[in-house]
Amino acid sequence: MMKAHPFSPERRIGHVFQVEGSFADVAFSAANELPRSHFGEYLGRGEVGEFVVIDVGGVATFGRLLRVGTPAGRAEDLVTGTERKVPVEGRIQLLSTLELSGTSTRGIVKYPKVGDAVFAASSEAILSVIGTTADSTTPVLRLGRLSVDESVPVDVPLKRLFGRHLAVVGATGSGKSWTLGHLAESVAALRGKMILIDASGEFRTLGDRARHLAFGSTTEEPPGTVPVGIPHYMMRESDRNAFLNPSAGSQLPKLREAVRTLRLAEAIAADNARDPAHARIAVINGRVAKAGGSIQNYQSAMQKYIGYIESPYSPFNFRALAEQVQCECIWPTDRANPSVFGGADQTSLGYVASLISRINDLLQSPEIMNVIDPPAGVSNVIQEMSNWFSDPDSHVLRISLRNLTFANHLREIVVNILGQTLLGWARQDSFRKAPLVVAIDEAHQFFDVTVGDEFASTHLNAFDAIAKEGRKYGLTTCVATQRPGDLPAGVLSQVGMTIVHRLADGRDRQRVEQAAAELDHSATKLLPGLVPGEAILMGVDFPVPVSVRIQKPVSPPASDGPSYDAWHPPAVASLGTPGP
Repeated sequence: MMKAHPFSPERRIGHVFQVEGSFADVAFSAANELPRSHFGEYLGRGEVGEFVVIDVGGVATFGRLLRVGTPAGRAEDLVTGTERKVPVEGRIQLLSTLELSGTSTRGIVKYPKVGDAVFAASSEAILSVIGTTADSTTPVLRLGRLSVDESVPVDVPLKRLFGRHLAVVGATGSGKSWTLGHLAESVAALRGKMILIDASGEFRTLGDRARHLAFGSTTEEPPGTVPVGIPHYMMRESDRNAFLNPSAGSQLPKLREAVRTLRLAEAIAADNARDPAHARIAVINGRVAKAGGSIQNYQSAMQKYIGYIESPYSPFNFRALAEQVQCECIWPTDRANPSVFGGADQTSLGYVASLISRINDLLQSPEIMNVIDPPAGVSNVIQEMSNWFSDPDSHVLRISLRNLTFANHLREIVVNILGQTLLGWARQDSFRKAPLVVAIDEAHQFFDVTVGDEFASTHLNAFDAIAKEGRKYGLTTCVATQRPGDLPAGVLSQVGMTIVHRLADGRDRQRVEQAAAELDHSATKLLPGLVPGEAILMGVDFPVPVSVRIQKPVSPPASDGPSYDAWHPPAVASLGTPGP
């Protein structure tokens, strides 16, 4: 039961004079007579964005004021300063129904009639509708305070916030990173589990609230940051193809066979009880020189180690890959001696020459090789993720991509591998009892990525798959982007709640509107006018769209732009004499 009656006479601001669909028009007959506050609580008097309740036969119909104005023909009285009383009217969007017991129902149970009284909504009524009543025992996360009344806190139940996927969108400088930083700090305080994929390194300010992993240099990272790589053998074949981009006709079969052969070499070297015949397979500098070798010995070894060879994640010597591709280019078996591999095939070598060149270029690129073939002192990021998840005292894992090169689509491939790994763990029920949230900054870079050309292309879709099926396993995403228009429509359709900061671009607003529920559409009209740090909460997991001032993070992200303070005009004396 609500402590205060929603239809208090001191809160009456007017009456309904017209109803049209889910909108009601109100005449503000008493708004100017109300004080600015009531028992220390801000009292709305007819401002755009405020919440109101309408007394419909003892049931409160809850709505938001969308428009305020004066009737046509009377606006002139405002300009001339006439003492005649100028009527003020407004339009209310009907959002939900509030029972006197304090329960709220999304949708309109009773539509208002002409003459029904309209009241400024109390903070208790607002909290009851948005589902964050003060006596709730459900775990909540405080996002901030209502924009129209900063005395009203907005505490969102964790199940509504993270139970489905969450999106945080907004233009540059609108406060998107601020919100994501606040969410990460709140998860740490609530002892939850979040992995934050930091595309630009701006969340290094989380400090000891997170465990930090970084690809590449850790110079500008927090103390204790662990340098990590992702060994090439963690790539699926499709990831490796996206990385090396072999042509489908001749290069892909040779690449595939070269990988199998290098795994064979690895298995033979690790087997202390190997068949003596297998020892005669020519393994030179980690590669297998097939030309002139015994076909029978080779086939026998392949059969013996087939489990290791066919496993998609078995290690092999990547630095020998270019030479092994060349070794695969051999003549068919000599008819005079069918038990021996033939010699080098110059035609095949010509077909794979560009692939060999690409591999050799990679081998000469330390910013790539130090990631996919980590040297001593650089940890495996997958193992570090597993260790972190098993640690009950560590709650936020930040993975920095700041110094990870964009070459060869390495960023997209690395994030795709992380997503595949997490989805694999989720399917093994690793997150049902300990749900995991994966926050992805600059998410438009990593969803719906296709690498290659029309002849051979690879779709990197790990996080698209997580958006579709991860929720049922306890794995949800927090998608943060300044370009929601670049996200696949199917991703936003899977989102339960969207935190929308200022969006000025029409295409971005259109994508948000397409994913929004019907009653949220009018709220999107407010997006261009939001101030930094202010956002609209909307979605199927939130009863009504509300405008919120997001709580400032304890340690705001390092998202400031470049400083031009050092730019100064030359001294006046040095400007010279003006020309004619």
